[in-house]
Amino acid sequence: MTLSTIKKLPTVKSLQAEYAQLLEGKKKDYAEYRRSREEMRELLTAKANVDRLMGYGEERQNDREKEQGQNR
Repeated sequence: MTLSTIKKLPTVKSLQAEYAQLLEGKKKDYAEYRRSREEMRELLTAKANVDRLMGYGEERQNDREKEQGQNR
């Protein structure tokens, strides 16, 4: 290994600045993730409510009962 290929280590100050920048980005991204996750939960709840009102759950239950009756 020659002296020309050796790189200096970054300074503590530059590492702290980079860490602060990354931490800020992480906080922003995580806040967006929480909003998206909450929106997804609300949409899944609305879908379940619509399915229940339209009777989709009953159709599935009837199909399962038919399958179980045939398997016996």
